[in-house]
Amino acid sequence: MINELYRLGDVINSAGILTDDWHRQLKELRKISEKTPFFKILISKTSSIYSIEEITDKELLTKLRKWETSYGHSFPAFNMPNLFSFSKEQFLQKDDWLSGKKPFNITLLKSWCTKEVNNWDKKALAKLEKCLHVVPNELKQKIDKDNQIKNNSILELVRLLENISVENFRETLKKYVFEKLDKQENVKTILRFLFSGKPEEKIPGKQNIQANDVQIILDLANWELYDNPVVNEKSIKWLNSILIKSDQATIKQPEGLTKQDAFGYEYFEIKESMPSVKLAGKVGEVKLRSMFREHQCQLRYRLIDDGSYPINKANRGKIKAALEWLKEPDKEGKTWGMVDSEEIIFAYPSKIPKMPLKLASLLGTSDASNEPRSKLKFESIAKDVIDTLNGLPPENKVDNIQIFAIRKMDKARSKIVFYRGYTTERLILSAKKWREGCTNIPSISFKIWLVKTENEVKAKSENIHPAIPMPLQIAKIMNKIWKMNGAIAGEIKRVKYYQGLELLLERDGSELAIQLLNILVTNIHGLIIFLGNLLHSGKAINERFLQENYLFFPSVIGLLLYKQNRLKENYVKDIPYLVGQILKISDELHAFYCKIVRKNNIPPQLVGNSLMVSALETPERALAQLAQRINPYIAWAKQYRSKDYEESWRAAWYLSLFERNMSLVKNQFDALHGTRLGDREKAELFIGYLADFPKKETVDNIKEN
Repeated sequence: MINELYRLGDVINSAGILTDDWHRQLKELRKISEKTPFFKILISKTSSIYSIEEITDKELLTKLRKWETSYGHSFPAFNMPNLFSFSKEQFLQKDDWLSGKKPFNITLLKSWCTKEVNNWDKKALAKLEKCLHVVPNELKQKIDKDNQIKNNSILELVRLLENISVENFRETLKKYVFEKLDKQENVKTILRFLFSGKPEEKIPGKQNIQANDVQIILDLANWELYDNPVVNEKSIKWLNSILIKSDQATIKQPEGLTKQDAFGYEYFEIKESMPSVKLAGKVGEVKLRSMFREHQCQLRYRLIDDGSYPINKANRGKIKAALEWLKEPDKEGKTWGMVDSEEIIFAYPSKIPKMPLKLASLLGTSDASNEPRSKLKFESIAKDVIDTLNGLPPENKVDNIQIFAIRKMDKARSKIVFYRGYTTERLILSAKKWREGCTNIPSISFKIWLVKTENEVKAKSENIHPAIPMPLQIAKIMNKIWKMNGAIAGEIKRVKYYQGLELLLERDGSELAIQLLNILVTNIHGLIIFLGNLLHSGKAINERFLQENYLFFPSVIGLLLYKQNRLKENYVKDIPYLVGQILKISDELHAFYCKIVRKNNIPPQLVGNSLMVSALETPERALAQLAQRINPYIAWAKQYRSKDYEESWRAAWYLSLFERNMSLVKNQFDALHGTRLGDREKAELFIGYLADFPKKETVDNIKEN
């Protein structure tokens, strides 16, 4: 990844894009949400708390940074524990106050805040001692050893904090909190600093109450006396430039023979770990390269730490800036996207066009609009990407696309789980082949209930057709195990997300397709039996049965058959598909018989559906059993088709379908003797069992006759 990011840095520079070279210890702030807001505490010139404000400007927070020397120890932003711990009942009472269910009771609240439930224990005090005094003073020594910098808000803030101890800071905070609560001012914000539930407390239907720290950033109340406040983009950029200059001044190049780094530039050991970048989701902080000296493999060549892959300081900054440019929030769905909460994927071109490419969305990540992945249309995104690539002028043509994915392995480690480079021609051809493969199935209809509107007396149903999945959806579709009652039995993570990308982009995917088809057939046969029995009975799929559970798997089967050179024009003539169609005809004839003769009293399982398990192993035996079971319904259909009833033509239609398919099976019956179906044949049988009948050519003629 380092080599590719280095080249990306060159591409970014050649495109004239300016990137920020952030000091490696200036880290991004955590993202804010309704559950994790960010607060600004203003310190007065007497070192007391002047006010507390919630920061709602998300754009501002993306431009701010904190100087972090070790995990959890930072300045001017850090996490601070709540003042007191409360019981479950008290915690719920607080929720009732904030929601307005009960009037706010300050007297009751104060009675809870005793020394016994003080949340600032020795561990919390030690942490705050570092955040309020140790880390700020280290920063001051680093940027202003000789007290030469004047009129600066950051340095003034450090000076003010020197005059207050951690214990006094807590008492000042407590006093400010209760003064505001007495006046019932800004209650929602102030209670955030007061309440912390005990970890052992549990609330039914809610997550365990835990001691969630408050995210704060310090600033000056009288910041107007200085150039800029601390909570300001200009102040943070000034701090960044001073820190970089300070580091450069302390580095002394050794005399004598100079070395070269991995990219041919002058290099000498600086005894620093590679910089890290904070990524979205649970992936979090990721080092560009791990150089942990305790890894024994490094001892073999006596190249420890940065000596194992030398990169000078300037190139480290260049690589870090390239990754930070890739993961900018406005590029979500274009250069990056989340695969799941613990995996992120990056995709970027060899040249940066003016019109951004939705490469990450093409692979199947959610876009910046938070549109659910099941709602994204592969065809429209692929067309947009292909049209953009083909529409570029010759001098801006994109030669290749780089793709890599990073997964959070455990609390401390992250790993690149996929990395490939592809030409744009390969990407365009793969997108076209993906669509051809996913449509390598005959017509299939799923009857579903629509959501009932206020003006409708009852809900309506409609037919929908399978959709083309995104490559990153393949793993989720295949890993679900289904019961025959339509319930999910569980999920096994045999298929990895990146295998969907391999299926899309690798030239010969036949071996992978064989492997994946085995997993899919094993996992979904229960779902096929459930859906077939439901739909062939004339019923519709309940709207609560999510479309992503059934909308994509026929297309995936078509794709995996396509990768094995099994085209629908050929396999619809073969025995597995025809047996599937015969079982479907049997189901629908059985259901039609029950509708007419038994007054719509349809049994729990139809005749063809009951033989699906047998047909998946030995179709010859299943057909022999079917011949005995279906005979009464065929005899009835022969009589009923001549009646002058509204739907008597349907009996004749089913009989004609039986005749058509059985005549095709008869021509291949000798090959069927003793045959056991493999995964590919089972998949073709599944498609045959769900596929629509070729009724457009025959229904009108049967009605007339």
